[in-house]
Amino acid sequence: MIGAILAGGYGKRLKPITDEIPKALVQIRENYTIMDRQIFDFANIGIRDLYILSGYRGEKIEERYGPEHMGIKFHYLREDRPLGTLFSMRNLLNERSDEDILLRNGDTVTDLNFKRFVNFAQASDYGIIMFVARMRSPFGIVDTLGDQITKFREKPYLDHYINAGIYYIKKKAFPYFSRDYMDRDVETTVFPMLANHKLAGAFTEETLWLGIDSEKDLDQIRKDYADRNDEPWGYRKDLFSNGNLRLSEYFVKADEKVTIRAPEGAMIRIIDGTGLAISDTSRKFVSQDIISFTGNLTLEPRSNTRLEFITV
Repeated sequence: MIGAILAGGYGKRLKPITDEIPKALVQIRENYTIMDRQIFDFANIGIRDLYILSGYRGEKIEERYGPEHMGIKFHYLREDRPLGTLFSMRNLLNERSDEDILLRNGDTVTDLNFKRFVNFAQASDYGIIMFVARMRSPFGIVDTLGDQITKFREKPYLDHYINAGIYYIKKKAFPYFSRDYMDRDVETTVFPMLANHKLAGAFTEETLWLGIDSEKDLDQIRKDYADRNDEPWGYRKDLFSNGNLRLSEYFVKADEKVTIRAPEGAMIRIIDGTGLAISDTSRKFVSQDIISFTGNLTLEPRSNTRLEFITV
């Protein structure tokens, strides 16, 4: 399996930030870019060859990462002018068609459990597996019963899914990229063709996902990344500190493991998730459980888990 990032967009809605850099190099916190986060994800699932399919200001990406970064070899395929994602994929397949491809749009940030996504994809019979995220309404929703208003819901998640821009593409799907199409983008050519042939599958997960398309999106992800540190198992976010009193939030992905070390007077509150907590003894945990402990506590979630860690 190789990795690839579609990073050729202009990022016009993020101007003037993108006047001198491509959108993938926009910072989501100080000296930490969208692409930095994506490379972190690739490294954590063992990707060793990463292809950057760039265009606008592609040289800036090459300057930042060079031939190797975080133990990953970088390969750059830069277009002089935008020719569409279908051309970008054909260009990639001319270079490498011997392994499956984990492909990402270069403007998304997510806490997706990539290990589960890849395992699901490799075990399926589909030619392409797409991560799909629940659609959030851009407007507040008004619920009615006849002519009576019963409820207001502020931009809720809807019972629809959107293409989240993360794909596992198997070798058996590669021939579909060389067919003749009327359009230039894979989303309107190859993907519908694969769906028509029952070769397109979907993977869903309730987790953070955000496409950075506007200053509002950028403000939101920067707010999410305030005091946050990404880890191979998830993230840790420091929320409050005053003397010995500390409050942190942890997100631990399913099937991962994290050990929390604490002095006396520590406890965790499970916000949501299930799994196993191990200290002197082992016990199962579920949402809203409170676990007091001293020393080391190891968590082995069976589902994505968020918790608060409190020391006093």
